[in-house]
Amino acid sequence: MALDAATFDGACAPVAPSLTLASLLASAGSALVVGSSGRVFFAAFERSSEAADGRPDPFDRYTRAVVNDVANATLGPLGVAFVARFPFVGETAPIPFQRLGRAAGLAPASPLGLQIHPSFGAWWAYRALLAVDVSWPATARLEDGFAGCPAPCVAACPGHAVHVAGFDVGACHVHRLASVPCQSSCAARLACVRGPEHQYTEAQLAFHMAASMPRPKPSAR
Repeated sequence: MALDAATFDGACAPVAPSLTLASLLASAGSALVVGSSGRVFFAAFERSSEAADGRPDPFDRYTRAVVNDVANATLGPLGVAFVARFPFVGETAPIPFQRLGRAAGLAPASPLGLQIHPSFGAWWAYRALLAVDVSWPATARLEDGFAGCPAPCVAACPGHAVHVAGFDVGACHVHRLASVPCQSSCAARLACVRGPEHQYTEAQLAFHMAASMPRPKPSAR
């Protein structure tokens, strides 16, 4: 998905006013929001050296390597300069990916707290942002993947965290800390009716659920 500088800056302004496209790359003309969907990207990660080397953050390191390798291979021969940023904890300038995705054509967050893709449903994720020094054609708006949905995810959530009015992060965390099944899977996400053919494997879902597992609050003494 592509955004011009004005759209990027406008999307970031309410939450990160100092984050502009020019602050990432002075000569930038566009931003490319990069995602992955379904099982292919994770299957390739499972076969990667990063997955087997025992070092911290294997998936983040693999993502960074793939994005930079592909960008260098495709943009380099065209003489296009780029800067890559990622949705990783510890990035120097956190990027509001959902806001940028919405500005680029995706619908607002669904009851699951995720933006539902019209083709891939809940089975996709943001992976990177590329600031590039060319003007890229804007992406056409996508169909709202949640429009007309009966929202079976609401009833499927055992922690009562999923609501049509919005996702209750706190209720989700409380229930996950107390419920073993919700630590490695998500009944609400599995109930999504969009893109079931792209559903993550059990191992893939468990991996990402473990990465998002909240930390229990220390007990008062």
